[in-house]
Amino acid sequence: MKTTKKASASLLLAALTIGILGIDASAVTAVSKPTKVAVVTTPTTATLTWTAFAKGKVTGVKIVASAGSQKITKTASATAKSFRFTGLRQNTSYAFSVYGMKGTRASAAVVVRAKTKVLMFENSIFFGQPDDMMIGEADQKLFALPAGGDVFFGTTTPTVCEIVNGNYLKAIAIGDCTIVASSPGDAQYAAAPNETRNVSITIPIDSLEKTLLWSEEFDGSAGEGPSTDNWVIETGDGCGLPPGCGWGNKESQSYAACAIKQDGNGIMTITASTKLAEPNCIHNHRNWTSGKFTTQGKKHFTYGYFEAKMKMPVGGGTWPAFWTLGSNIGTVPWPRSGELDIMEYAGNNPTRSTSAAHYQNNLGFHEYKSGGHNHTAPLSNEFHTYGMLWLPNEVTFSFNGKTTFVLKKTQTGLANWPFGPSATGVTPKMYLILNLAMGGTYGGKIASGYGKAMFDIDYVRYYSVSGYGSAPTTD
Repeated sequence: MKTTKKASASLLLAALTIGILGIDASAVTAVSKPTKVAVVTTPTTATLTWTAFAKGKVTGVKIVASAGSQKITKTASATAKSFRFTGLRQNTSYAFSVYGMKGTRASAAVVVRAKTKVLMFENSIFFGQPDDMMIGEADQKLFALPAGGDVFFGTTTPTVCEIVNGNYLKAIAIGDCTIVASSPGDAQYAAAPNETRNVSITIPIDSLEKTLLWSEEFDGSAGEGPSTDNWVIETGDGCGLPPGCGWGNKESQSYAACAIKQDGNGIMTITASTKLAEPNCIHNHRNWTSGKFTTQGKKHFTYGYFEAKMKMPVGGGTWPAFWTLGSNIGTVPWPRSGELDIMEYAGNNPTRSTSAAHYQNNLGFHEYKSGGHNHTAPLSNEFHTYGMLWLPNEVTFSFNGKTTFVLKKTQTGLANWPFGPSATGVTPKMYLILNLAMGGTYGGKIASGYGKAMFDIDYVRYYSVSGYGSAPTTD
């Protein structure tokens, strides 16, 4: 092979230089550089990673962290793939250099730059409990305050409620609304754990969009009792033995079929009377005979809206009621089976009606919550409507279409209450009851010389509302 004069001169110069300076010819071989170097920082640490060197390529690794006058030099083994610096200054820009080492020789540096994080304070959100709402109400302003940064509201139930204008809650449909407050934090505070709040959305009773599923209009002939397709007449005094059990409430009446008659003009009347006032309608050994009829075994209901139009009896000691009991009462004893009193009235307080829910509390004892309505005139003067909207997690009672009392499951402290799905997901059923009691713990003292009282019922109707409620069953 023929070599040019210029190439020969270059080779000769290199050889002379190596010889003159005394440099080992092996030193000109480059040391392997690290590859795929990356860094992750926290406020006071930095973790560098790289691809492991091939065996024998290096004898160690040198890592340097530099920030202004601060310089930290560390070493790692030849097989190392990472290194963690500690004690760094927060919120500071660093240059991190990584070298492959072969004895005292170093490769060219691979430099990555990163800034340590700011040390964040812990963050939390104070989220005030919003009020329950009715559809059609003005949007409700939400209040939540994080320790640092801004707060944002959202909902996981957009078909029931929505967030408008950033911090206002709008009710859309009947149901449980879940609101989530979140905060991403700021330069000093970390993101906060989300806070959730639940709000019950209902609708004004008088504006319900209802679908009639069942009704009893009492359009039979004069003197007829209730339809046997829908009703069963209950008789007796609670035990049938003198002096009587008083139905557990010290009541003075015994129930008989003769006390329940239609008038032929669309009204069902329950008449409570003494033996002297009505000698042709006497039952058992009690001072009073009256009537009670139920849908047990005929019509059983789950959720929906119930309404009856009724006129209360005149006289102290009268105790008419429109109410429900759990259909499982035969196997699940009261009060665990549940009771909902849509309307109760005491003639000794003629302008007031009450509603109540009875259940077994977490200690295993009977507990109830109630509310009422005070009217401007005696309720015996004319007919009024008494209603109940029964939803899985709340019950709303009404008078003439206006809400009078609302009970939510959360107010009872029960994880499962008798008016919603059981712990195993079984839906509840209840049956209707209409009766006129005399005296007792609610009716009070019976007026002296009083002999007859009449409780008039125009109709009983049952509706589905927003998907809640279905055709009644026979069990």
